[in-house]
Amino acid sequence: MDVMDVFNRKWCIVTMKDGRKERLYVVDVDYETFGYDMIIYNYTGSDSYGIDDIPFSKIDEIVIDGDYL
Repeated sequence: MDVMDVFNRKWCIVTMKDGRKERLYVVDVDYETFGYDMIIYNYTGSDSYGIDDIPFSKIDEIVIDGDYL
């Protein structure tokens, strides 16, 4: 599965390996900038910017938020 194809520009629930859950909007997937794979996200639903990133190594699960299918 390609994360970009499935989750880009969608509201998602991301479960971290430490058990925390975040509801966020995935703006991009970056494979190069910092030397690790990550999702870039925001909390507004804007397609034009991301406010932070989460490395794949910290993510346990990503699912599309069922309220926005």
